[in-house]
Amino acid sequence: MSDELWTFERLAPGAKFGPVEVPLNGERVEGWQGVYGPVAGDHAPDGLIVAGMMEAYIRAIQPRPKGNVHAAQKLSFTGQRARLGETVTYTVEVLSKEQKKGRNWIVFAIAASAGGTPLLRGEVTAIWAA
Repeated sequence: MSDELWTFERLAPGAKFGPVEVPLNGERVEGWQGVYGPVAGDHAPDGLIVAGMMEAYIRAIQPRPKGNVHAAQKLSFTGQRARLGETVTYTVEVLSKEQKKGRNWIVFAIAASAGGTPLLRGEVTAIWAA
C-alpha cells in the first residue's frame, strides 16, 4: 500500500484495489445482532454483506482525501448466500471518472464473493475531494 494520497488525478478507469477480506466471524455477527437483532439460520443477512462492501471500499483505497462525498450506490445480489463463519472477499475497481460543474465524480464497481461464489455486484458513486 502506498502512502501517496489517492487523488482524482491518480485514479484511472480500470484501476483495481483489493482483494479486501471481511470475515463473517463471531465478533462481526455479534455487532450486527446488537443493532439489528438475532440472525436467523446460518446464512449472513444481505445487509451484513452490504456493510462489508462499504468497509471494503473504504479500506481498499487508502490514504484518501478528507471531504469525499458518498453520492450514490447501486446493488445487485446474485441470489447466492454466504454462511456465517465464511470470509467474504471484495474487489474494487474504478469504472469511470469525470468532472462536472467543478466537481470530481468517480464511479467504483465493487464485487463480493465467498468461496469463489459471487454474492453481490455494486457501484459506489463518489464526489472526490482532491
